[in-house]
Amino acid sequence: MRLLCSLLALVSLTACANTRTLDINQPLPAAPPLSQYAEAGAVSVDITPPPGMPMGGYSVMANRGQGFRTRIKARVVYLHDGKGQAMALVQTDLTAASLLLQHAVAARVAETTGLKPADIAITASHSHSAPVNFFDNDFYNKHMSSGQWLEPEFLEFATARISAGIIDAFNSRRPAKIATGKKDIYGYNRNRSLDSWALNHNVGEVDLDDSQQKFRAVNPSLYMVRVDVKDDDGAFKPLAAFSSFSVHATALTVPVEVYNADLFAYAQKDLEWTIRDRYNTPWPVVHALSTGTQGDMAPALPEQGDNTFGHHHVDWKAAKQLGQGIGREAIELFEDLGRELTAEVSLASAARELNIREHHQAGEVAICQDAAVGNPVAAGAFERRTPFLAAIPFFKGGNVMARRWWFFNEGCQGNKRHLGFSFLQPLLEPKDSFPNTVLFQLLRINDMLILPLPFETTTEAGRRISQRVQDAFNAAGQPLRYVWVASNANGYFGYTTTPEEYSRQNYEGGHTLYGQYSTPYLAEQLGILAQDFLQQGPLQELKPEWRYALKVNSFLPPESVSSGQRRWLQAPLAVAAEDTHEEDYIAVRWLDVGPRQIDFHQPLVRIEQRHGDQWQLLHNAGEPVHDDGYDIEVRYLKTHKDDGMAHYETRWYNPVAGGEYRFVIAGRAGQPALYSAPFHWQAGQQPVPDMAHSGQ
Repeated sequence: MRLLCSLLALVSLTACANTRTLDINQPLPAAPPLSQYAEAGAVSVDITPPPGMPMGGYSVMANRGQGFRTRIKARVVYLHDGKGQAMALVQTDLTAASLLLQHAVAARVAETTGLKPADIAITASHSHSAPVNFFDNDFYNKHMSSGQWLEPEFLEFATARISAGIIDAFNSRRPAKIATGKKDIYGYNRNRSLDSWALNHNVGEVDLDDSQQKFRAVNPSLYMVRVDVKDDDGAFKPLAAFSSFSVHATALTVPVEVYNADLFAYAQKDLEWTIRDRYNTPWPVVHALSTGTQGDMAPALPEQGDNTFGHHHVDWKAAKQLGQGIGREAIELFEDLGRELTAEVSLASAARELNIREHHQAGEVAICQDAAVGNPVAAGAFERRTPFLAAIPFFKGGNVMARRWWFFNEGCQGNKRHLGFSFLQPLLEPKDSFPNTVLFQLLRINDMLILPLPFETTTEAGRRISQRVQDAFNAAGQPLRYVWVASNANGYFGYTTTPEEYSRQNYEGGHTLYGQYSTPYLAEQLGILAQDFLQQGPLQELKPEWRYALKVNSFLPPESVSSGQRRWLQAPLAVAAEDTHEEDYIAVRWLDVGPRQIDFHQPLVRIEQRHGDQWQLLHNAGEPVHDDGYDIEVRYLKTHKDDGMAHYETRWYNPVAGGEYRFVIAGRAGQPALYSAPFHWQAGQQPVPDMAHSGQ
């Protein structure tokens, strides 16, 4: 979170920002095509942008993306129950979703698919190394990253790619069977705000000195919807999994310089590759893994202490180990669900779109009508503290000086101490700049109910919200087996904690914008929606219009014309890991067209191995070695002013020893593919060019 007090130095710049009004036409109600049986389709689309986009999650400390290591994806699972109800479940590798994005996508796919806005959920894995600046409000377009304001071109790019993915999944649908399930897994997440969690009235006595308590005070649930479809021979084979696990995607720390999906990339890819190969599917398998109630869930990596950013390594090895562990658990659950597949599918959706400043009362619960940021937000979350400021008790979460004293804790904002003072904060941060519209949504898939929410929901907050909705279904005689919250979905509002957790004013409580009753309010709104749904059936209530007035900026490379020819700038060079946090790699540099002329969401780099007189794509442990895996990195370095050509570097991490290899750069902008000279490599040695086979 960018410090609000720093805005004093930015007032003059802020005033010069251009504002753009975006009007999105709400789609007319339509029905999906009828069929006599359940259907499904699933695709994975690449939404990796060119270099330059600010990366979200670490705010002003974050870098601009210089390239990518694991690609940024959007995975779409389309379901139709054969009775006239359909839905599109979209998982993205983004820091959070955006209501603006959800609206734009819904408007674009309605005519072709018949999907209503209520039928579409866009969720996120919450990677802190993904592009942002596409939100529906100025506040997070300014404070989520190191850049300021909406990037309209990235919004359009993401909208177009996700919309095309939904339409592709719709068009490729086949007869389907599904299964829903859950598996509790431990050792992959830990509670980073244990002293807040321990305050919850239902927790009981907690020994905060017990080193294992933080691994027990977690949401261990891995939820999954398995989808199989009929192939051309009439057999049903796996197609996709839509799943959720509650963990912050912060295994990779702030110094990271390239876009990536953090630990989620490994869990996603491993299931996709394993299930595809195990069942010999004629289509790519899709694993849409998003985050759940991760507000206080950190990756279960060794703690580095409550330090600042400067003390952290970018530990790809640890991220991979943890992600692959979650992947193994997901594969096991996927296989177990094979015994529960059914062609009897029942789907339903309900949605109510509310401006929560105008509709701040739900039943007997009321939230603040105006958002406010607390002091602990300036210092950052545990293990990710902001340098210098974290040493000041007035800002550090949980410190008695960072919250108001007990006799000032009345009112909706409770004991939150406003960052920049309560009288000054609204002057620096206009009340209308904060997010205000929530799409309250229920998505029912047989005996499972998904609750997409635009908040980072803590474990106990998510449990209470889910329980309120489950109670409504129980009272109506329609009990559900699984009810779970998908955080950071259809928008972003910061956090929501329980009132007890809020009173501690750790980072999570300080970042609960609408006050101490946020979780009871959200639970009640969803409970009311559930009751209305149970009485009326599927419903959709939207705001009268979708209009956004947002400040805009540009981060993507400018348009350019490149007049040179691509060529190699450097022979393959081996770089040994300097410590246990790093990985060996082989790097090579080349000259290519400017970054705006390269579609970074298309295949760019692969490694080939010689087999006799033939070159073939290298596979390592059955996994292809190309830039759609997790061992190839692509970096943009610089652009020539005279001819518009640019320097790039690609790195092959964890190279396979003992073979003869070459790098291949795919053709771009009318230029042919580029092949490196063949080379041999042994661990601890520099690559040795094969002089006998130096051509293509």
